[in-house]
Amino acid sequence: MHQKPFIETIHLFKPIHDALINVLKELEPGDWEKPTLAKQWTVKDIVAHLLDTTTRGIAILRDGHFGYSGPVNEEYTTLVNYINELNAQFILTAKRWSPQLLIELLEQYGPVHTQLLADLNPFEKAIFSVAWAGEKESLNWFHVAREYTEKYHHQIQIREAVNKTAAIITPELFKPFIQTFFVGLPHLLRNHTAPAHAIIAIEIAGAMGVIGYLQYHNQQWNFLDESPGDKLYAKTIIPATIAWKLFTKGVTPNEILNEIKLEGNQAIATQLLHLVAVMA
Repeated sequence: MHQKPFIETIHLFKPIHDALINVLKELEPGDWEKPTLAKQWTVKDIVAHLLDTTTRGIAILRDGHFGYSGPVNEEYTTLVNYINELNAQFILTAKRWSPQLLIELLEQYGPVHTQLLADLNPFEKAIFSVAWAGEKESLNWFHVAREYTEKYHHQIQIREAVNKTAAIITPELFKPFIQTFFVGLPHLLRNHTAPAHAIIAIEIAGAMGVIGYLQYHNQQWNFLDESPGDKLYAKTIIPATIAWKLFTKGVTPNEILNEIKLEGNQAIATQLLHLVAVMA
């Protein structure tokens, strides 16, 4: 048992980048204006956002250039509003850019960003914490994994809009994406208690199945390395096709209640549906 699992993702940046470029080059002109689960963003808006975060990452990691003084405080809501404003500014600017230009820039700068992330010592302090996991400070490996989840979930939003999701719903790419999200579970459950040593599980069902186990011990939730058997205090089962949408606020728990299964303690099993692993 340990507090947080180490998840290595840097080797996945090239395949997820290559998959992005491939799908973008396959898009028809009308596909770029299709709506997505990312609220008010079209396919083109998401592509612009991916370019934004890529080039922003290069400016910070390579050049030490942040461009802004940052949010006025570290409150979660303030940070979300600050990030949303930055995102909106870039997307508005990118309205002037052609799809072909966006593809060319992503092709050029995606590998540069990946190399900068690969050069980081995974166990040193990251420039930015992973706030959705409740952390004030994070290690580089978690920052890198968070970056991977951003690239993955925005690409699958694009792919869903054009019915091309299959290429990245593979064990190699999907499981680390979900496992990184699971790191936020202890923070999600911080106000929920259970009997000493109670064990809970969250299962992402289907061919891409992933299971996470946590145990309540010393008034906190800790990860378990292996299955405890059938002795579970609570269990939540979510289809893989729903999980990525749920954890990125593409759908709400109420919208998918008929597609999930809750077992054992209903309060905790239901709370697991409220994991949000994006800044929203």
